[in-house]
Amino acid sequence: MEFSHYNDGSVQLAVDLVNTLDHVDGTDRLTNRSELQAFLDYFEDEFSNQIWWEGTPTAEDVLAIRDLRQSLKQVWEAGSVANVTSILNELLKRSAIPRISVHNGRVNPHFHFDPGQDGPLVDWLAAATAMALGTVLCDHGFERFGICASVTCDDVYIDTSKNRSRLHCSTTCTTRENVAAHRRRIRAG
Repeated sequence: MEFSHYNDGSVQLAVDLVNTLDHVDGTDRLTNRSELQAFLDYFEDEFSNQIWWEGTPTAEDVLAIRDLRQSLKQVWEAGSVANVTSILNELLKRSAIPRISVHNGRVNPHFHFDPGQDGPLVDWLAAATAMALGTVLCDHGFERFGICASVTCDDVYIDTSKNRSRLHCSTTCTTRENVAAHRRRIRAG
């Protein structure tokens, strides 16, 4: 499955942001400004051909983005298209500001739906991730939103398989579950 150039990175940004909190063991990888900066630095490289938020995260940004992360996690837990739509619409209402960008003349004019480089970090992230997840929902359906089926993981993912059959967030979890099932079969005789 292909997402538009605008959303590929933003979809992964949303997934990775939600997965900075391990809901199974409680490990949080966004507890301070340096962890948030490292997360942003990684994605800045991924977004090298797009406008990126400019600035240095504050302690308030960390707290606001942890709240955003919880709102985004609710997208996967929503259980219905109506609930997902409601969550995403709330995020878009508070943060999405349509504007046309030309990236200093380097690319053709196109839309961005964020407050721009000098807007609040949480609003920029909320707009980018909500627009991306909204595009997945509208273009590919709610079935594409998955939570890992492994008993030792509940990371989220977007199912990009052709037949919508993905069950795990990664090949690591798939392998671990397959090995465990194989061992159970051997023990059962």
